[in-house]
Amino acid sequence: MNENVKLESIKKSCTVGERVANIFCVIAIVGCVLALISGCVILKMGHEFDDKIAALEESGKVSFSDTIGGYQVMGINLGDATSIESDIPAVQEALKDHPYSIECSMALFGIVIMTAILAVMTKLVGSVFKMIRKEDNPFTDKVIGRVVIVMIVFSAILFLTSGIGKGILCGILTWVVYTILDYGRMLQIQSDETL
Repeated sequence: MNENVKLESIKKSCTVGERVANIFCVIAIVGCVLALISGCVILKMGHEFDDKIAALEESGKVSFSDTIGGYQVMGINLGDATSIESDIPAVQEALKDHPYSIECSMALFGIVIMTAILAVMTKLVGSVFKMIRKEDNPFTDKVIGRVVIVMIVFSAILFLTSGIGKGILCGILTWVVYTILDYGRMLQIQSDETL
C-alpha cells in the first residue's frame, strides 16, 4: 500500500515536470523563431541598420566609448564589427559596407542555435518525465537508459559550450545518477522476487 502511494507521488511529480519541460520547450521554440526572424531582418536591412545604429549612438542610447574596440547596447558589450575580415571578396565588401548589421545578425543566428538546442533538451527531459509517469516502475532499463542518454547529451553540450570543467562535472553526475538508478533497479528486482 505504501509503495503504491509513493509511486503515485512519483507520477504526480513527473506530470508536473513534463508540463514545465513542455512550457520551456515552447518558450525556447518561440525564442528561436523570433531570433531567426530578427537576424534575417537585420541582415536584409544592411547599411540601413548601420545608419540606425549611428543615429542611436548620437542620441546616447548606444555607446562606442564604454568599451575598447567595441560598442555597448543597453549594457551589452558587443565586439568591434569593423575588425571582422573575410577572404571572400563579396563578404568582405558587405563587412565594409554594413559591419554592424552582419555582426548583430550573426549574434542572433548564434541565439537561434542555442535556443534550438535548448528546445531539444527540454523536449528530451519532458520525454523522460513522461516515460517515468507511464511506467509501473521508475527503475526499468528503459527509464534508466533514457535518463542516462539525456544526461550524456547535456554533459556533451556543457563540455562544448561552458567548458571542460562543467562538462566533466556533469559527466560525473551522470555516472552517479546511473549508479543510484541501477541500485534502485536491483532492489526492485529483489523485492519482486521475494513477493
